[in-house]
Amino acid sequence: MSLPKQPDACTSLEDIRAGIDFHDRQIFEALQKRLGYVKAAVQFKANEQAIPAPERVAAMLQERLAWAGGSEFDAGFIKALYEHIIHWNIQRQIMHWRSLHPAGEGA
Repeated sequence: MSLPKQPDACTSLEDIRAGIDFHDRQIFEALQKRLGYVKAAVQFKANEQAIPAPERVAAMLQERLAWAGGSEFDAGFIKALYEHIIHWNIQRQIMHWRSLHPAGEGA
């Protein structure tokens, strides 16, 4: 996939759509890579109960809200987006943990 034109260089709706599609693909691929890290983290968790790490989630959300502060994004949107991403990934990590550990092992 070739790099799209910059938004201010677009001369048609097709250029705009190509840019959006390109960046949506980048977001999708980044989420796939993120999930790989989430699954890899299982090797460093003592047990399934260590997976949610609420203090880490809170710190992550604060950092992402700080990112929003210097952008055009609304803090509420960024908070909801990352809460959804983080909690979905926690569930995937739990499922991955369970697939690697027989029932009761490491619990």
